[in-house]
Amino acid sequence: MRLFKASGINVYLHWSWFALVFVFYWIGAFEPDPFWGVMKFLALFAIVLLHEFGHALACRSVGGRANTIMLWPLGGVAFVSPPPRPGAVLWSIAAGPLVNVLLVPVTLAAYVLVVGQTPMGQWSPIQDFVASVTVINALLLAFNMLPIYPLDGGQILQSILWFFVGRTRSLRFAAIVGLVCAPILFVIALLIGWPLLLVIAIFIGWQAYMGYRAAVAMAQREQMMNPWEATR
Repeated sequence: MRLFKASGINVYLHWSWFALVFVFYWIGAFEPDPFWGVMKFLALFAIVLLHEFGHALACRSVGGRANTIMLWPLGGVAFVSPPPRPGAVLWSIAAGPLVNVLLVPVTLAAYVLVVGQTPMGQWSPIQDFVASVTVINALLLAFNMLPIYPLDGGQILQSILWFFVGRTRSLRFAAIVGLVCAPILFVIALLIGWPLLLVIAIFIGWQAYMGYRAAVAMAQREQMMNPWEATR
């Protein structure tokens, strides 16, 4: 579902997003006040959308292509194609978390102004909302910066390694880290009973596997193009 277009970037909403809304409603995530519960949910995806615009606009600034953003249950995806240079890729990836970093002082200032010294048990709905948005942005930033491929932190790690060991080896290393960490997240999700983290762990494992396969294919192509260098 196409929502709107801004700065030449089309924003879409995947149909499965509504399934997430239903799950949240079913588990009572919008209670006890449905209005503010929905507002928190929308604020979460508003922050995600700003994050994805950071990726897309940064990619364009280095001469890459970025025309589409899609929101779905696991957050958002900016379909970016930066130039195949480590610096360009690093900036395109890092700009997303940078948006969250810039939002930290904004949300903290709102928290200080609205919540102040009010004890948690005495918060009004608006104070609870502001506090929740502050926490949501901080958690999104912290989780995204984990050095686990394909999270932003993992892709940033891969881009930095690209400067030193090349694209193929950096991708292979980052993908292996993702393959190792995905089962750990899966077990944690089972222990704490968090279905969404379970899905995220499966997604990370699959994407890390695909990244590893891509690195292997790249290595094979490099060997075919320059067998002498590949055997040195």
